[in-house]
Amino acid sequence: MGDKKQSNPLYGLKMDQLLTEISDHYGWELLSEALRIDRFQFHTGMKSTVKFLRNHEWAKDKVENFYLYQFKNYPTPDDKQLAIAPRNRFISTEKGGVVPTPITIDVIEEIDRAAKLRIYKNIEKSKNEPVYDPSNPWNIK
Repeated sequence: MGDKKQSNPLYGLKMDQLLTEISDHYGWELLSEALRIDRFQFHTGMKSTVKFLRNHEWAKDKVENFYLYQFKNYPTPDDKQLAIAPRNRFISTEKGGVVPTPITIDVIEEIDRAAKLRIYKNIEKSKNEPVYDPSNPWNIK
C-alpha cells in the first residue's frame, strides 16, 4: 500500500485543492471547453463543483487525468493504465516539463480518448452481469 501512495501524486490531494490549482491557471471557461464538462462553464462555487465531481465519477476521472497529464505534465501512460481510475493507477516517477501544457485540440482529443477508455471498461464489466428480468428478480433457473 505504501508503494501506491508514493507512486501517485493524487494521494492525499483533495479535490478542492486540485480544482483551485487548475482553475487559477486555466480559468473555468477554458476548463469547460477542454474537459467538455458544462458544469465548469456555469461555475457556481467550489463546494457545489466538488460535490458534482464526487457524484459523477466520469467527470472526476476527466479532471484528475487533466491534472496529472496536462497540468503536472507527467508522461501519458499506456491504454491499460488509462483504463484504471486515476487515483488507483501507477504514475511514472519521471516528471515531464514543469510548465503546464497549453490547451490545444490535440489535448482535448487526448482527454476524450482517456475518458472513453474508462467508460468502455465499465461497460464491459456490466456486460458480464445477467440481464435483469422483473419476473425472475433473483435470476433463478
